[in-house]
Amino acid sequence: MRYLLLIVMLGWTASATLADDLPARIEIDYALNGSIGKGKAHETLAIQQENNSRQYTIQSEISASGFLRLIKPGSIVRASHGKINQAGLQPMRFTDQRGKKGAREVEFDWDEQRIIYRRKGKQMETSLPAGTLDKLSLPYHFMFVPLPEAEFTLHETDHRHLQSARYRVSREMLETPMGTLATIVLTKQQAADDPFRKQIWLAIDHYLLPVRIVSTEKGGLEVDQIVTHIHYRDEDGGQ
Repeated sequence: MRYLLLIVMLGWTASATLADDLPARIEIDYALNGSIGKGKAHETLAIQQENNSRQYTIQSEISASGFLRLIKPGSIVRASHGKINQAGLQPMRFTDQRGKKGAREVEFDWDEQRIIYRRKGKQMETSLPAGTLDKLSLPYHFMFVPLPEAEFTLHETDHRHLQSARYRVSREMLETPMGTLATIVLTKQQAADDPFRKQIWLAIDHYLLPVRIVSTEKGGLEVDQIVTHIHYRDEDGGQ
């Protein structure tokens, strides 16, 4: 029955458009494992209507536990803010702050087609390709645009680098603490000189929300975050 549901829903993902029935606020809790250690993450997607445009804010906080907490105290707090249009998510600002260190900031200047990196009082600029996403907005992007059938290429950035990445699209039934979920899997196709792995599982029955992300961080540490709870809230804070 679940596989039949998956087949039916694939037709929906191929023709998906901007979701009008999304709750105003979605909160997701994750458990973290991998070579980086154990921890937990909490992410919030909020959608607002401002000045005749639809905008989004994504906030993420990762906290470590056990041994990792001793060697890397403090939380990792990330945020992405931007617009929602026919092309999906269009980030305007991305920040990354780790512990007590100053925040690293990325500004997306779409009018001048430039991306600006700010860190430790220094600033660096480079050209901004159309459709560029930051590390936080990428997993949520396909909630708002049709998902390609087989593969796609896009530009993505963290707080330091901009790169072009190709992803392969597949399907999988994923076992999670929430139960078995039908998912679309986005797998980054790594070049020979690219050590950074990434896979993203999007839940078909939950607006294509990211329910698992496996990625390689700086230093070769791998992070595996998997969903434990999803909370839907309306504008008044109710569920």
